[in-house]
Amino acid sequence: MANVKDCPGFETFGEDVRAGREAQRMARKTLAEMVNISSRYLSNIELGITIPSIPVVLQLIQKLYQ
Repeated sequence: MANVKDCPGFETFGEDVRAGREAQRMARKTLAEMVNISSRYLSNIELGITIPSIPVVLQLIQKLYQ
């Protein structure tokens, strides 16, 4: 897993995911199930602890910003 500090340009990705999820009034667990990842992993993404793989990034964008 990539670390946020190692991926310039992803500093706000987790915040953007969280904002999109909250704008849709979606629970973290619901989004995690839609993307087939654990709630804990999604939490780490939203907190900026980790950067997901490209397929997960694309799925998150697709689910949140269709």
